[in-house]
Amino acid sequence: MGLSDNALQALTEVLGEEYISTDPAVMRAYSKNFSSIGIRPPACVALPGKMEDIQEIYRLANRFDFKVIPTGTHLFMSCEPLIPFYDYLTIDPKRMDGVRIDEENMYAVVEPYVTFGRLQVEAMKRGLTCYIPTGGAQISVVANLTFQGYHMHAHRLGAGARAMLAMEWVLRDGEIMNIGSTSYPGGEYFWGEGPGADLRGMIKGLWGLCGSLGMCTKAGIKLFPWPGPDKLPTRGDTPDKRVFLPEDKFKIYAIGFPTLDSVVDAMYEIGRSEIASVCLHLQKGWLASEISLSQEHYFSTWESEAYQKSVENMLVVMLTAYTSKKQLEYEDEVLRAIMDEYGGKLLSDEVQEGVAQVVVPDLTIRPNIVYRGFRIAGTFADIKGVCDSLDHSALCHKTTVPLLKRFMKDKTPPFVDDDGASHYICSYDFGHMGFVEMPFIFEPDADYKNVKVGVRLTVMGLFHDVWHRTHTAFLLNIAADIIGPFMGGFHKIIRKVKTAFDPNYVSNPGWPVVIWSRFLKDGIKSAMNSYREKRRNMKEELENDA
Repeated sequence: MGLSDNALQALTEVLGEEYISTDPAVMRAYSKNFSSIGIRPPACVALPGKMEDIQEIYRLANRFDFKVIPTGTHLFMSCEPLIPFYDYLTIDPKRMDGVRIDEENMYAVVEPYVTFGRLQVEAMKRGLTCYIPTGGAQISVVANLTFQGYHMHAHRLGAGARAMLAMEWVLRDGEIMNIGSTSYPGGEYFWGEGPGADLRGMIKGLWGLCGSLGMCTKAGIKLFPWPGPDKLPTRGDTPDKRVFLPEDKFKIYAIGFPTLDSVVDAMYEIGRSEIASVCLHLQKGWLASEISLSQEHYFSTWESEAYQKSVENMLVVMLTAYTSKKQLEYEDEVLRAIMDEYGGKLLSDEVQEGVAQVVVPDLTIRPNIVYRGFRIAGTFADIKGVCDSLDHSALCHKTTVPLLKRFMKDKTPPFVDDDGASHYICSYDFGHMGFVEMPFIFEPDADYKNVKVGVRLTVMGLFHDVWHRTHTAFLLNIAADIIGPFMGGFHKIIRKVKTAFDPNYVSNPGWPVVIWSRFLKDGIKSAMNSYREKRRNMKEELENDA
């Protein structure tokens, strides 16, 4: 049905005709995300230029009864409607791309369309950097801050969400909520807490609420020291582009250990010693996916027995001279002592070169993982992602690989049976927390049959978590209802928050959880309207024939 003429007229008056579109071709362009799943296109796309425009969009949504989905750079599935029978408007913030850096106080203020890549380029000119999520440097800073924040530089920089400072937030009724230091008249974006309760907890816990409470229009983000050059020194061209970091500032090692348990023990000791900026266990497929020049190159490398042995139980460590060369030398001595204690050996020169020039820059400094990961088969999904201790992360990997092997047994191709070779375990906050992500790779198809099979595996993973008590970190929409009863009933709390803040179900309905009573009510109403419209069309056809 689309938005009503009155709604479109009101939106045009607010934004201008050039910043509103209902063109079917344009709508189709907004109906895809990284998963290659085609979904119901929006009825309208709006390009606001300032916070006040977004306020008016939400006010009109309440007035004319349409739904709004705020987006950043439109990568993740939460940009898409979970409930198929709503007509919705997508907010594309590409006109809102302002960035300002406070070099002295080490933070930046960004609007929704500023990407991590752009922010980091500007920050490096000032001897600073930012965390960049594993999804890639092309992601919106604001969107990731308020949604997830997992990244592989977290051993020293910590969880991405803790870089979140003050925020400006448009609620679903068009009102403004200022969080942190911006809540004071003339306040800047340097602090995220107060006054009173820390309202950032309403925006994001382990995961964010996916735009279901409105849209963040400006945010402060913490920056970190960067002792490297203001431009990454590179050679070659994509896909064989390599980074050569100065050796007097960085030391990067690929270390092999006897077992996965010894890898985890070494990670704990590295954290206890408070050395290194990156501490990351990568399963066997990572080096091959990073250095391969083509799909054929990846599989020929991966299937080589020599390659398999060369990256067994690999730990990647980067040492960084934040203060001086003496710091680098000290950390190097400590790392070698830890290697001796837990049986670690430096891997071959070829592996060292690939890790230092491609893997570490591509995973931790300026990530480009999505591009490289998608080359292997076309897309991927996660069976699990768990945020707990390093020991817990190792347990999740060990118990999940047999499940993957059983599932892949008669499904290869289009699924890649790689023994969990794309899994990784990342140290956070000097080993005080660990995160394991377990992707599986497969080839998408035109009718999404493979995607549906992949979704089945993810659901199996949830019940597998319950059985092994390795509870997942992926706790959105339907998954929250499956795992919530085993994790303190958190899904009920989130549902209460959504109902309290957005009783009209205006902002991104279905995320992060489904309000089932509303879903059934609106679903029946939609089905009845669709039935009446078909009857009306049939009647008109019969009259025309007569």
